[in-house]
Amino acid sequence: PTPPPSLLPSVSPSVPPTAYPTHPPTPSPTAAVADNAQAVNTILYPGSVESSGCSRTVRAGSAIAPTTEKFFCDHLDMPTQDGIWVDSLTFSPAHGKLSVAKDLRLYTHNNCANCDCVDYLLEGRVDASSAWEEIGSGDFPWRDQAICRNSRGITINSTFESGDSDLCYDSVGFPSHSTPYLDYKYTCRRTRKNHRYHQVGRIELAGYILE
Repeated sequence: PTPPPSLLPSVSPSVPPTAYPTHPPTPSPTAAVADNAQAVNTILYPGSVESSGCSRTVRAGSAIAPTTEKFFCDHLDMPTQDGIWVDSLTFSPAHGKLSVAKDLRLYTHNNCANCDCVDYLLEGRVDASSAWEEIGSGDFPWRDQAICRNSRGITINSTFESGDSDLCYDSVGFPSHSTPYLDYKYTCRRTRKNHRYHQVGRIELAGYILE
């Protein structure tokens, strides 16, 4: 006869998790996208990055570069919104084409859990003279969770479908979003515990580049 199941489950997994919480696969897009669109792991890199809301910015370009070499923002002496420090990063992709955002991913930096962004706003615009339009906003799943840290300078190997499973990151998807934009603005509306510093290993915006 088949032996009964063990009453003592394994104490630990055979392979330790790389991040917490576990990330579900990126949702398949439900909105129509042109057949000739190119699916990429991030529509932001290469490109230019401008920061605002920071009294001091270090390595703004590292916010989108393909490693975990971190972006750093100091809010010291900056005005707040109802007591909360807020800062933004504006991205102008070098490809110069319209694109459709599908999945926003944040990779952790190396040392300060309270410096993670936990409340975001993502916007897009069709050209420099147009108004910003909201793509998505709200809390990241890791807001009240412990999350592992990435060492600085690690090369990130991600795809359109998924972030780098060997690294620590969090993500929010926009499966029904289909409006194409040229530029993007990412606003961190709160760091964990409203920390004075905002840091991130890398920001990816997986999506489609329209040909």
